[in-house]
Amino acid sequence: MNKIINILNKDLHKNINLINFINNQEITYTKSINDSVLIKGISDEEWTYISVTNEAELIELLKETKEDQYFFFEEWVLPFVANEDEIEWKLTCEKLILPNDIVISEPKTTVEPLQVSDAKFIQENHSYSDYTDIEYIEERIKNGTAYGIRENGQLVAWALTHDDGAIGFLRVLPEYQSKGYAKDVTNKIILELRKKGLIPFVHIEKDNIKSINLSKKVGFIHHSTVVWIKRK
Repeated sequence: MNKIINILNKDLHKNINLINFINNQEITYTKSINDSVLIKGISDEEWTYISVTNEAELIELLKETKEDQYFFFEEWVLPFVANEDEIEWKLTCEKLILPNDIVISEPKTTVEPLQVSDAKFIQENHSYSDYTDIEYIEERIKNGTAYGIRENGQLVAWALTHDDGAIGFLRVLPEYQSKGYAKDVTNKIILELRKKGLIPFVHIEKDNIKSINLSKKVGFIHHSTVVWIKRK
């Protein structure tokens, strides 16, 4: 595993997803060819993460994935893994990373750690419930970085990190929007990640231009386009 981590650290921003997944989850298989890496690990499903530098090494690594269903990789890899009629679902996102020199202010309102008991409410009130479940959110609250804002005891805004370390699940209930809560929660997560020595980054669906632009205003910069798929 040290060999794999050393390879991935050569391009930290490209491979931060894989490094965090290795650190956060049970890894069942690894293989490397020069600076190209394939890892398999168990989260909500058994996932195959791929980071490659050229087509030849990609093709060689894909020989180890004939029975695999769940994948993460950069968008250009997709045609080598599956064609459209072989894909059950696909999620394509822009990956944006926050440079170290961007100054982040403290939240203006009280932002507190999420509780495991919040998982059911979050699952019922976020936009990607088809891709997650309560158990996954519970695990992320326990082991990730997860914060929210409450009014009169009710959770009204929240965000937490995914199993690969990306900031996600950002949500403010409609009646509490335009209060700066999204910025406050995001800033709190960023500050806590930096305290842990981690790189803050986000994944946003590529057609969600509003959220991409808001992230850029915070200081996030585009890195790449990434894809998750479930193969039939």
